[in-house]
Amino acid sequence: MLLMIVIILLMFTVIVVAHEWGHYITAKKCGILVHEFAVGMGPMLWSKQVGETLYSIRLLPIGGYCRMEEEVGENTNPRAMASKKPWQKLLVVSAGAIMNFLLAWFLLAIFAGYYGTSTNVIKEVQTNTPAYEAGLQTDDRIIGINGYKVSNLSELSTHMSKEVSTYTLTIKRANQVIEIPVATRIMEGEESPRFGFVIKTSHFNIWQNIKTGFLMEIAVIRMVWESLVGLISGAIGFDQMAGIVGVVDAGSQVWDSSMQAGGVNLALMNMVYMAALLSANLGVMNLLPLPALDGGRIFFILIEMIRGKAIPPEKEGAVHFIGMVLLMLLTVAVLYNDIMRLRG
Repeated sequence: MLLMIVIILLMFTVIVVAHEWGHYITAKKCGILVHEFAVGMGPMLWSKQVGETLYSIRLLPIGGYCRMEEEVGENTNPRAMASKKPWQKLLVVSAGAIMNFLLAWFLLAIFAGYYGTSTNVIKEVQTNTPAYEAGLQTDDRIIGINGYKVSNLSELSTHMSKEVSTYTLTIKRANQVIEIPVATRIMEGEESPRFGFVIKTSHFNIWQNIKTGFLMEIAVIRMVWESLVGLISGAIGFDQMAGIVGVVDAGSQVWDSSMQAGGVNLALMNMVYMAALLSANLGVMNLLPLPALDGGRIFFILIEMIRGKAIPPEKEGAVHFIGMVLLMLLTVAVLYNDIMRLRG
């Protein structure tokens, strides 16, 4: 239980630090004065002044912030964010979400590497199957099917029919390239036709893991976006939203079930996957053009770029204040929803 709690807190911390570090490092590169880099909210637990920036850890592990010199309005200080060019401000504000997307990609690449990706090399040929009868052997590399080049199992499956058919497999065996006709067959107790061999899985193909991680992230972002659309349209009920309490509860369930199924390694990898989901989710949510979110600030910066001057700071500040109040109310409502779900 203690290890699970530590892992979940670490997961939240890494996601928040990645987001705020994106703002921080981009601000530094643009010459903006950063007063404080904080992990957590509320009362300060620890702090250290390094140069011009105060680094702090605060009591509540529910967020963080990067406090910069004069973020809105007009300022003659050349190191204030408000005095920077619109494209520089756009970079700084966008960098948090970008870092969350990069973190999610990195974590999903690790996850893909742990579970492995299919290759095009035969690991095992099962007896009494079409592959066995056609003479396929262990370590044969399938490089083509019906004249199409393939490099992994998914590409092989793309060219296969759901009906029983005969295919010409191009095989690389030792230093020879040979073509072998193989017919698929529906095995006893199964519904779909297959050849009858098992493909090797690669865990250490870094480029393949990076590619798989990227494709997985695209799928996650699409899922988050579809959920948002469903929430707005009413297809998904508000009671299905989860806040930090719901995430912790889901994390504990994932941890417990993973420990029972495969032990610590599996539990850790599933938490890595969950962290990637949360990081990508945070990236999408922060880019929504809503007041108090990074997307809301991006919206004002884009208006500044179009009209050639910034919105009056008191007006922008009022909009963000109202947005913050509404965001806090939403947070309370989601928290209540989480608690009621746990009680139920």
